[in-house]
Amino acid sequence: MAVITARQSADEMAALERQLSETERDPTAHVGALRAALAHPCSQHGFSQPELWSELARALGGLGDYDGAVEAIEAGVEHGAWAQPHPRADVAEWHLLAGRRDQAEATYATLREQSPRNVWLYNHAGLAYADVGDHTTAVRWLTEGLQVALADGASERLVSQLATLRSQSMTELGADPDDELTRAAMAGPTVPAAPRSTPPQPALSAPCGHCGYDPGAGFTSTSLPVR
Repeated sequence: MAVITARQSADEMAALERQLSETERDPTAHVGALRAALAHPCSQHGFSQPELWSELARALGGLGDYDGAVEAIEAGVEHGAWAQPHPRADVAEWHLLAGRRDQAEATYATLREQSPRNVWLYNHAGLAYADVGDHTTAVRWLTEGLQVALADGASERLVSQLATLRSQSMTELGADPDDELTRAAMAGPTVPAAPRSTPPQPALSAPCGHCGYDPGAGFTSTSLPVR
């Protein structure tokens, strides 16, 4: 039996949404608002769980709480969170920022084994390593990514971005970026672009015991539009 009415549920969801909007410029307060939204009994149907968890992970990462960010994104993955190249690419970056280089490399390596031709993964890793000043590792990832991009026909924009990032890191290392691969990148990919992967679709949850909302039929009493 429902604890509150459909109207009460909608009003409470609206209040939480206002709180999320009002705290966007205050990272600490925004984390609190996100946690409140996730904790509400009607959160499962009132908000997109993957988006809430992903936003919480980004907010915690921005505050330097890398362990909290990792926990949040793992919860997000369980709820169907998706991002290119993969949500756990951010986990690898947070490990890097926290000084856990071995864990970062292991996470990136696992993702590469799963999707060896996902060019966005190489771009992500290259950026992450360059941001922490490890240009040697950045060049390794960006070189491999550029090779995959050219072979698979990635967009000119992505090829150009990979080439630019690679050249910047090579320059930081005192190497000449004007090599054969850079020139090939300037010429552009020679084959059609491969299709990008699509996110998994989360399964519908069970009916809400708090307000009576049924994901298969809507509210069981007073009908209200789904948020």
